[in-house]
Amino acid sequence: MMLIESLVAIMIIVFGILGIAGLTARSVNWSGQAHYRTEAGMYAAQIVQAISLRVDRSSPEALAASLQNMQHQPDGSLELCSFSGKQAENVDVLNLLSAARGGPQHVQGLPGGVPTRQQILVNTSNGLNQVTVTLCWLSPQDAALRNYQIQAYVH
Repeated sequence: MMLIESLVAIMIIVFGILGIAGLTARSVNWSGQAHYRTEAGMYAAQIVQAISLRVDRSSPEALAASLQNMQHQPDGSLELCSFSGKQAENVDVLNLLSAARGGPQHVQGLPGGVPTRQQILVNTSNGLNQVTVTLCWLSPQDAALRNYQIQAYVH
């Protein structure tokens, strides 16, 4: 009887240890995802800030025109994270987009970040001046693409 009780106790302890190991593995995965989401937010905020600092505010028409020049790959689908179209004309914005996908000077960037997974949409209708930055990536443990999107108004 004591042997059976001992075996049951050992099995309970083993299942508990296996459960803790499984939770630890999941928490490491979730931590990695949080890291990439934070990185994407940082890159997107830097892009919005660069756009805000580099527009021509001499008139509402000049502001709208300079915002349109910041638009990057306006065509495509967010669900597929596949964008196309013309690139932004501002070199600083292009450099920040490059850094987000692992560009210059030892910047790691987002995993799986390629130019077709980055988009800057601009809506200047009715003086709205809305800028939407979308960054997509694919980390090694993901089966599907992840995305981060930020919207800002430039006045």
